Amino acid sequence: MSRASRGISIIWVILSVALALGASVTAFLQYLEVQTHKEWKKRAETEAAGDEKERRDVHFREIQFVSRLVGFQFEQESDIEKTLGLIGDRVVLKKGPKESGGYNLPGKAMAMWEIIHAAELEYEIALHRHATATQFKAESEVAAKSSQEVLNNYGRLKDEEINELQANLTHVTDLQTDDVRRYELRKSTLEAEITKLTQARTDLTKAQNAETLDLNNKVNAVDTALRELVKQEAIFHDLTETQGRIVDPHQDEKYAFINLGSRDRIVRGLKLVVFVREPGGNVRWKGEVEVKEIFAESAKVSITETVDRFDPIIQGDLVFNPLFSPSRPKKVALVGEFGKTKYSKEAAGNRIRNLGSIVQDAVSDDTDFVIVGDSYQSDPNFEKAQLLSAPWRPHFEIFRFLGD
Repeated sequence: MSRASRGISIIWVILSVALALGASVTAFLQYLEVQTHKEWKKRAETEAAGDEKERRDVHFREIQFVSRLVGFQFEQESDIEKTLGLIGDRVVLKKGPKESGGYNLPGKAMAMWEIIHAAELEYEIALHRHATATQFKAESEVAAKSSQEVLNNYGRLKDEEINELQANLTHVTDLQTDDVRRYELRKSTLEAEITKLTQARTDLTKAQNAETLDLNNKVNAVDTALRELVKQEAIFHDLTETQGRIVDPHQDEKYAFINLGSRDRIVRGLKLVVFVREPGGNVRWKGEVEVKEIFAESAKVSITETVDRFDPIIQGDLVFNPLFSPSRPKKVALVGEFGKTKYSKEAAGNRIRNLGSIVQDAVSDDTDFVIVGDSYQSDPNFEKAQLLSAPWRPHFEIFRFLGD
């Protein structure tokens, strides 16, 4: 569900609760008003009935009794006014002079008049109270009728308001349902797109991995071929010289013996490539060995590399190092810059001397081999080596024969 639809839902719920609460409060107040009018009406009716009873049972009887004493008879309430008028006229006729300060009636007649006058006053008060009660009763009936109409209208308005709230709630529910439906549809669409993209990425990764593996295999194959070519090129100039042979090989134990010893100027750590001559003069490279122990006429070597495990190093295979000679020290010149190479010029010179060879400061006509470093083209000694046809190879191809 979207944030907007949730906000609309919350607003509608709050509005519904507020309207319902307001309607309940209004209904309660109107109910109190109606009950109050009913109480007032009931009280007014009770007071009016009491006044009516008192007027009939007390005041009317008193006036009737007193009137009989002075000679007037009446049985109906409607005759009271007429009788009182006759009695008043008689009293006026019986009055004495004003200067005497009062009535000249006999004592009994005067007492009767006072009683009748008091009863008349009480009767008038009772009539007034009865009229007031009657008016209040009428007003209460009007208020009760008005309250009943309000209640009836309230019921109708309440039903209308409830119907409107239910319609609004249904509308909001429909909106929520539509939002949820759209959300689920959008969610499923995005999930399908994510699955599709994930699968595409997986397929692309697999393809890239396969391509990378193929390229790595090709690079390894080319690197192997180049390494073999380097080995061939490194000693191509001197293949006519046979330096030594493999004797008593132990391929499984990774060691063998060669027919070169201390009398042949062999030194510990000397690296030699292993090869075999094929009919026609071709050379097949088989691996590398390194001198570990030296004897008078032989040396023990470790087999550090085998080109083909199905073509192992065997007895009779030839060994060679372009910087070594069993008959005499070779003269080697270093041409170019060696600041960023595996060995510096000084370190490379020391290792060459450890092999029993001689390091020359410049190329001469007796130079056996030239190792070139960086920027060798600008070195005059390289031009001289070319003029003298001295064999040369780059440092990264020859330094491998100097050991680790």
